[in-house]
Amino acid sequence: MNYVVIHRFIKENVSEEMIKPHVNYVRRLFDSGKLVITGPFTDGKGGGMFVLNVTDEEEMKQIVDNDPAIVSGIAVSEVRPYRIAFQQK
Repeated sequence: MNYVVIHRFIKENVSEEMIKPHVNYVRRLFDSGKLVITGPFTDGKGGGMFVLNVTDEEEMKQIVDNDPAIVSGIAVSEVRPYRIAFQQK
């Protein structure tokens, strides 16, 4: 199952140091094969999104709930189920 996870910062002046644990967490997800694609938004408003490929909704919730950006309270997330129709190899 695929899910799009959109993170939105709820604290102002989020520094690179503050999001470093989140970036490391996301890197581990990528290395494990659970992360399809990720990146920050470039419109100057902060936040970003990623697409997870997991076995079920419970696994998705565990991943999102344990994200350091969520745990630390600097971000909130919106999650929606997602089906990949076309993908470059």
